Amino acid sequence: MSDLISLAERFARVRHEGQFRKGKAKEPYTNHLVEVAALVDRWSDSESAIAAAWLHDTVEDYPPTSVAELESLFGKDVADIVAELTDDKSLPKAYPKKLQIINAAKKSKEACLVKLADKTSNIGAIANSPPKDWTLERRLEYIAWANRVVGQLPYLHKDGLSEFLKRCDQAELNAYDDLGSVRKAQNAAISILERKAKRAGADEAQIRKFMLSFMQGAL
Repeated sequence: MSDLISLAERFARVRHEGQFRKGKAKEPYTNHLVEVAALVDRWSDSESAIAAAWLHDTVEDYPPTSVAELESLFGKDVADIVAELTDDKSLPKAYPKKLQIINAAKKSKEACLVKLADKTSNIGAIANSPPKDWTLERRLEYIAWANRVVGQLPYLHKDGLSEFLKRCDQAELNAYDDLGSVRKAQNAAISILERKAKRAGADEAQIRKFMLSFMQGAL
């Protein structure tokens, strides 16, 4: 681990100390940072992107942490990436989510990597430890919103996108299993299988043949 990344990790751990995720398991927030940084490290050798992965929520979540402070400690490249990823908390609650979709297309390659890793980690959390008070509709809305954000990113690492979509499928299925009817869960499973087949390159005829075979085997 480089000095830059090690310093970013230590800084983030201190700033996020005592913070927990919103899911029912109440995991330490640093677990999220560990995963986001690990995903970026897997998809890229950019030290600036990996450092920014550790720092991506510090300005947004822990004022008076500022972009200027990050620049003084970690350099302009890292600070600029974090700035690209920071929502304006002074806006009404719904606005930052809309702006994430609008602004996603303007992201640099490094910011795209961190954004994809962040959304991948968040979707995994929705799949495995969603907030207790989230309804089925809210969980599905979050998954759909995350897909819209990721879909606007100008740079998508192939393996990263595959991991993101896999977690979206699992989060959707788990949401129906947890909160939907048996029929809704079954229908969701069928839809997910169809999507996976399309992503694998199957044409409509192949998908119909596969689904017919699957349904016959399930009877």
